[in-house]
Amino acid sequence: MGIDWGGRRVGVALSDPSRTLARPLVVLVREGDGMIPLESGERIIGSLLKIAGDHEVTGLVVGIPYYHLSGDENPHAPLFLSVARDLARELALPLFLCDEGQSTETARDIRRGRSGRRGHSLGMAQGVDHLAAAALLQGFLNEPAPAKTPRPERVLVAGDEP
Repeated sequence: MGIDWGGRRVGVALSDPSRTLARPLVVLVREGDGMIPLESGERIIGSLLKIAGDHEVTGLVVGIPYYHLSGDENPHAPLFLSVARDLARELALPLFLCDEGQSTETARDIRRGRSGRRGHSLGMAQGVDHLAAAALLQGFLNEPAPAKTPRPERVLVAGDEP
C-alpha cells in the first residue's frame, strides 16, 4: 500500500498481487488543523486498517519529501519520517520509505492527460493525492529487489549506507 501523506489529505494506492502495477485507490480527508504529524486517535488509522485488511496489504510504502522542487532540503522531512514510523506501528506493517520527489507533479500530469478524455474532467475537488500515492508506489515497485528488503529496527531511506 502506498501512502502520500499530507496535512489535510492522504492519498492511498495499492499494487496488484504480483506487485507489478500500482493503482490509485482513494483520498482520505484528515480532521484537525492541517498539521503534518499524526495525532492521537485520528480516525484515519481506522480507515487505513480497514483498507489494509480488506486488501491483504503486506507492506507500507510512504513517500517522504526530502527536498523541495528548488533542490533545497525540506525541513519538514523529519515530521514525515515520524508519521511513517507511527503508521507502520499502528498498522503493524513493514515500512519502506520513498523519496516522493516529483510524485505530485507526475499525478498532476496524469490528471491533465485524463481531463480531456470522453469529455470528463476529474476536477480540482478530486485532488491528485491518490494519483501521487500510485506514482510513488510504482516507483518503489520498479526498484531492484534488494532495496525492498526491510532491516530490523530501521527503515530504508534513499542514500542510507548499509
